Amino acid sequence: MENFDLDIALQEAEADYNAAEAQAIACGMLVVNTSADKISWVKMIFGEIDATDSTHATKQGEAIELSGKLFDLTKSQLQDSNLGFDLLLPEEDEDLYPRVTALQQWCSGFIVGTTMAGISDTSKLPEDSRELMADFTEIGTAGDFDLGDEDESEEAFEEIREYIRMGVLLINEELQPIKQSSVVH
Repeated sequence: MENFDLDIALQEAEADYNAAEAQAIACGMLVVNTSADKISWVKMIFGEIDATDSTHATKQGEAIELSGKLFDLTKSQLQDSNLGFDLLLPEEDEDLYPRVTALQQWCSGFIVGTTMAGISDTSKLPEDSRELMADFTEIGTAGDFDLGDEDESEEAFEEIREYIRMGVLLINEELQPIKQSSVVH
């Protein structure tokens, strides 16, 4: 799924969140509860749905349809044994600043999603998940980053992006462990 297409659809539908945040909220909900409610998530992303303006309702309908596909894709990726999950962020050919901003928004959205799914006290999480949630909170609220050296900043961004991606998969595994059938030797 293309971030750009979904971002435009969400903007035109006057959604409350962008594509990165929407995916992150879905991830946060799904790592806590694999059967998280897509309808609650859509309501969160779009806030009030206005059916009185037919043009706006059509744009919202299109954005909701794309968003539903994102939710399903995200759920599928989180369950992928080949670790096929990835963050929905602006493409590599975008400037670094909007990608960093989207990554920060992604982290904030993930925290919102876990909160929506019932995690109100992260101190009760397994140690690795607790530490990752603290890191995600810090990244999401860090403010501006120094992007002085472009090559160094690009490398740091990729390392942080991968840390978050793998962190989400670890949290998912700790909170929703894969049930393996017992093997008789």
